[in-house]
Amino acid sequence: MSKRYAFTLIELLVVIAIIAILAAILFPVFAQAKQAAKKSVSLANMHQIGLGSMLYLGDHDDVIQPLRWYNPNDGARSSYPSTQGFFFYPLLLQPYTKSVQVFYDPTDTSDDQAMHYSECPEDGRFDKDGCAYWYLTGAYPSYGFNRRYLNDSVAGAFGALSYSGKSATSFGSPAQTVMYAEATGKDVVSPGQPIVRQPVGYHRVDAPSFWRNPANSDPAALFGIDARTQGQLWGRYDKNKVTVTWLDGHVKYVAIRGLVGAGSTPTEVDRLWNGVGE
Repeated sequence: MSKRYAFTLIELLVVIAIIAILAAILFPVFAQAKQAAKKSVSLANMHQIGLGSMLYLGDHDDVIQPLRWYNPNDGARSSYPSTQGFFFYPLLLQPYTKSVQVFYDPTDTSDDQAMHYSECPEDGRFDKDGCAYWYLTGAYPSYGFNRRYLNDSVAGAFGALSYSGKSATSFGSPAQTVMYAEATGKDVVSPGQPIVRQPVGYHRVDAPSFWRNPANSDPAALFGIDARTQGQLWGRYDKNKVTVTWLDGHVKYVAIRGLVGAGSTPTEVDRLWNGVGE
């Protein structure tokens, strides 16, 4: 008679238990490795944006690009036909970055109906054939611009507020001046529009003197935007830290509270935003 060999039920259960234990150990490691890879991509994106900004400075007599300008009749709309006349900084840097994707963090994949443009409310920000694709690309990138100190606001010729860039050489400490930082449009308030609830990106961030003023219990009511927490700064890999591209082009991962200068006056608390430096 031939002898038959087989696993016993106990042996099978032991093997299954070992596999389950190994999976429980390895899956979090894989998840952490995936997050670390995404974070590295985000750092590379912000580095590329910084390089694009440096190239822009070189072509524009060291003048920083504006946060946005508005001109519904501009000829550049032939290249970006769905801007709706709004040219935000990602579009102005397109000739230098040569990429839209660098303006998106790998985790920034959400959409929100409140963002959609009124003329094509069915189209989201990733709908390339939508009537507002370039508008949404510019208005909701993952990285916000320090427009309060790097730009001057100007009355637009067509009724919408525009901006003009300042000279980069006018800032005493460019290596300690925020240019871009991880941002969110979450909870931003626009007149007559519903509030964005998803953590999508946003095109600007505000300096601490704006969001730390104790008198501003509801900045949205005073200034038209909601910056009640931390000026739209948004850490996607650590809620307490953000990646920052500084005015000299270098990139660093820093604590949000570390972007608040010592002191009590606006000039002091904004020292890492206004060019004063530490």
